[in-house]
Amino acid sequence: MTRISQRRMKGQSSVVVVQNGDFDASLQTLSSELVLQKKTALKKATAFVWFHEKTVGGPATLKQIMEYFARTRIAKPNSSRLQATMLRSHGIHRSAVDKNAYEVDRAVEIGLEKEYGVLIHNDEDIVSSSEVLDESLFIGKRGFLDKLIKQINHCYSNNCFDACAVLMRRVFEVVLILAFEQHGIQDQIRENGGYVTLDRIVTRAVQNTALGLSRPQRDYDNIKGLGNLAVHSVNFNTRKSDIDDIKRTYRVCLEELYYAAGLRT
Repeated sequence: MTRISQRRMKGQSSVVVVQNGDFDASLQTLSSELVLQKKTALKKATAFVWFHEKTVGGPATLKQIMEYFARTRIAKPNSSRLQATMLRSHGIHRSAVDKNAYEVDRAVEIGLEKEYGVLIHNDEDIVSSSEVLDESLFIGKRGFLDKLIKQINHCYSNNCFDACAVLMRRVFEVVLILAFEQHGIQDQIRENGGYVTLDRIVTRAVQNTALGLSRPQRDYDNIKGLGNLAVHSVNFNTRKSDIDDIKRTYRVCLEELYYAAGLRT
C-alpha cells in the first residue's frame, strides 16, 4: 500500500512516505465514510491518526493530521483548536516516543478497526494479539519493527515456534543495533563495513556503560541462545515450552533496550 523509507536526522528517525494509488484510494474511502457519518473534527482526526498508524506506522504529528484533512478535501479545522481538543480527549494521546505526535488509545483502535478496517484491508496484514509481546507496549515505534513483532505473535499463536524464535532473535539484534546507533557508538560493533556477530554485540552491549543496561548477561545469552539454535542447529526444533521459558525475560530485556534505543522515554 505504501512505500516507506527512513533516514536519520540529528540522532532521530524521520519517516518519508511515498504514497501510491492504493494508499490514496483507501484514504479517500475512509474520508468519505467520515463525512457521510457526520463525524466531528476530533473524530476525523482520530481516524486519520489510526489510519496513519496502520499504513505508515508510528504516531502522527499535528502537521500530518492537517495534511490528511487537506489531502481528502475535508474542511480543515483550526489547528490550534484541534490540538487543544485532542489533548482533552480520552481517545487520543501524545506519543511517549515523540511528544509532538499522537497515538490512539487501544480501546479506540479496536473500535476503529472494527468500523473501518475493511476499508484499508491489506493482503499483507498480520493477525496477532500480543501472544508473546504486548503490542500496546512495543507497537507504534517503527513500522518495520511493528511487522516483525506482529509476526512473532502470529507465529506463536499458529504453533510455528521455530519461526517465532528466529524472529525473536532478529528483533533482539535489530534493537541492540538501534541502541548503539542512538548513542552514536555504532562503530564499536562494526568491522570491515558491517556489523559483528550477535554474540559480540551482546557482550559489548552489556559491558558498555553508555547504554545503561541493568539485566545480567545470562539473560541476554539465554535469548541469543534459543535464537541461535533455531537458526543454526540442524536437528533442533523449537517447542512452545522453549518460547514460554524465556518470554518474560525477553519482554523485560527488550523493553530495556527500547529505552536505550530511544524508542521509549
